[in-house]
Parts: sequence; structure tokens; C-alpha cells
Amino acid sequence: MANPMRSFKRLLAMVAHTDEVEYSCEQAHRVLDEYADCVMRGEDVTAMLPLVHKHLEMCPDCREEYEALMRIVRSGPLHPAR
Repeated sequence: MANPMRSFKRLLAMVAHTDEVEYSCEQAHRVLDEYADCVMRGEDVTAMLPLVHKHLEMCPDCREEYEALMRIVRSGPLHPAR
């Protein structure tokens, strides 16, 4: 059973961290592969794609998608060279 007070506090924290300009889930998904590529190259994604970074911090669903993508990317090529 979900704790209503905990959910309310989480919602308040999200509102407090809302910026004037933010990405929607759809916008974040469009560049998620580019974001993952930057991470794999060791680039500073907070500077290069700050709106995506902020969105992933705030959105558990998109963060889960990103983490799944990173597991796939880190596992290596889907079709190894023959």
C-alpha cells in the first residue's frame, strides 16, 4: 500500500525543482540514444544535454528507460563481428 504522505512529499519536491524550461518525456526519448552515447564516450552530459539530464533526475519512468538502454549498450554489440 502506498504511503500518501510520502507520495505528497515527493510531489512537493518535484514541484520545488521545476524549472522554467523542461523537457517532456517525449522530448527526452527523442535524444536518449544520443545521451547514452555521450555517457559512453565519457562526455559531460550535464553540460551537453542539461534538459535531458534534469528530466532523467525527475522522471522515474524515463530514468528506468535510460538505465535499460545503458544495460544494453554496456553489454556490447548485438551482432558480434564474424
